Amino acid sequence: MNQNITEYKNKPGEFQMYYCKASIKNGYYITNGDEAFYHFMGKNTCYSIPELLHPEDVEGFLAAADRLEEEPQCLIARIRDSEGQYKCVYMVLEYNGREFEGFQSFDIKMCNIMSITGRYTVYQELVNKYRTFMTIFQGMFLEYDFATDDLKVYEYRNNQSKSVLHTTLEELNERTQQDAELTGAQKTEFHVLYEAVKSGRDRIKSGIDAEVFHERTENVRYECRLRTIYKDDVRDKVIGLVVVISNEKPKKRYYLTEEAYDAGTGLLNKRAINEYALEKIHAGSEGVYLAIMDVDDFKRINDGFGHMFGDEVLAKVSEIIRSVLNARGAAGRFGGDEFMIVFEEIDSEATLRRILKTISKHIQWAFEDVEGLTVTTSVGIAKCPDDGVIYEELFQKADKCLYIAKAKGKNRFIIYDEAKHGTVVNEEAASRSIGLKANISEAEKHAVISELILKLHTEGKDALHFTMEQMQIYFDIDGVAVYAGEDMHRMDCVGKYVNPIENLTCMQDPAYQEYFDDQGFYIEGAMARLENKVPLAYRLYMEQENKEVIQCAVLEGNKPLAVVAFDFFNRAPKLGTLDKGLIKIAGRMMAQVAAEMHG
Repeated sequence: MNQNITEYKNKPGEFQMYYCKASIKNGYYITNGDEAFYHFMGKNTCYSIPELLHPEDVEGFLAAADRLEEEPQCLIARIRDSEGQYKCVYMVLEYNGREFEGFQSFDIKMCNIMSITGRYTVYQELVNKYRTFMTIFQGMFLEYDFATDDLKVYEYRNNQSKSVLHTTLEELNERTQQDAELTGAQKTEFHVLYEAVKSGRDRIKSGIDAEVFHERTENVRYECRLRTIYKDDVRDKVIGLVVVISNEKPKKRYYLTEEAYDAGTGLLNKRAINEYALEKIHAGSEGVYLAIMDVDDFKRINDGFGHMFGDEVLAKVSEIIRSVLNARGAAGRFGGDEFMIVFEEIDSEATLRRILKTISKHIQWAFEDVEGLTVTTSVGIAKCPDDGVIYEELFQKADKCLYIAKAKGKNRFIIYDEAKHGTVVNEEAASRSIGLKANISEAEKHAVISELILKLHTEGKDALHFTMEQMQIYFDIDGVAVYAGEDMHRMDCVGKYVNPIENLTCMQDPAYQEYFDDQGFYIEGAMARLENKVPLAYRLYMEQENKEVIQCAVLEGNKPLAVVAFDFFNRAPKLGTLDKGLIKIAGRMMAQVAAEMHG
């Protein structure tokens, strides 16, 4: 190779690629890469590395790969970028500990050597600029290292850091809990922050008294605004600001509270991510995308590897989403294996596609060495405001795209395009929909149910499906199903069902009918009690992944005529007495309409 690389440096359109990483499998094909790598390589990732290298550099690359058992190899080579131009890069090759079909997989780390000098100067200037910013800032900075448990709190004076606190998080927690001068409330408040940091939550905003951190300063409160950053899809550090606030404790948005997180994945829960999405949509921000994602064939993973391993898959998928998302939005678990991601400030669809590709590849790579297992995801996406400015409208468009992704073979993402995918929702109906149960007043709920009952009275069966959709939206129900006829077949449903019940034949069992009250109403939140008394019902609900069910039935003696089921999957809903009463009123009327249809 000619060591004079001036011609490569001066080529027009030079892309300043600073650093990226990829993993290589047998045949020297690319199996996984970070976002910077996919940006640099573009569509060339389908080729093997020797095919991408300059012909004169292939022999040197293969020779270096053969010497990896000795030590990591470093070399300079020319490789084709996304525009088909050869770029001169510095490569580091190193085994990553994985083996595929007898091939020892290795990682390639690359940087554009022609940018090193210039970037070093730029970074030096940036360091000086940000140190100046930090000096001006009237507050402190916090760093926590997951690997070492090291915790630092410091401030900047004259462009130099001054330590305020340096210990381990465990030591500080123990010291705080044993400090006799701190109140119980102060200790509890710190422990909440401690748990949030240890679990690496996406966005931490927590109040704490100054006395906990350092000197005995009364009547001063800090607000800790923290973010988790990742390295190779593993939690690396928590960093953030510690600012002085008043001693008052303002009411937090729900998604900033401790109750907003899903215990299994550490992501926001359904209510929190809904609230977050609504806030961003209503703010009219640019570059907001709403994405619905689920794990392909997750039931097969649970059945083949066990539910505990299934939980590990969901936890790892969640970590990867958070890692790649990297503060460009928020993610939440929507239920079961379904996730919602709210992307923010995405400058182009190309950037979004690169992020989604990185997430997909990282998820596949995480489980590549588990025999008999391939973990993939399908995603549907809609953009605000291009595809709508109402939450329900965007959600339904993203949801439709998810179904299209599934229908096309899974393991892909589909971005909504009205020209391709058609109109999804009725504008008038969408504008009436509110979406978050927590945001609807009691008066509004009464008005909704009154309107639905009136429609059922006047329109009968023609209003049944619409009523089911509205009940699902306004009461945050995962699925609504109607069963009728002698065989109790499922005549209609809305929502996402896993192994949906085709015939609710357990309704014909007198032992099951005993659970219904005189008005045909039944709520079950402890499925285990059905296992011995009505095993058929237990089996049906377990296969459908019900955590709770609310049912309204029309019975003629011991003969069931119709049943409306309000289903909750893998979660126990928080329904108040009012909610249950209104569901009972609407459900009873819906069941009567269904019974008349089969009378």
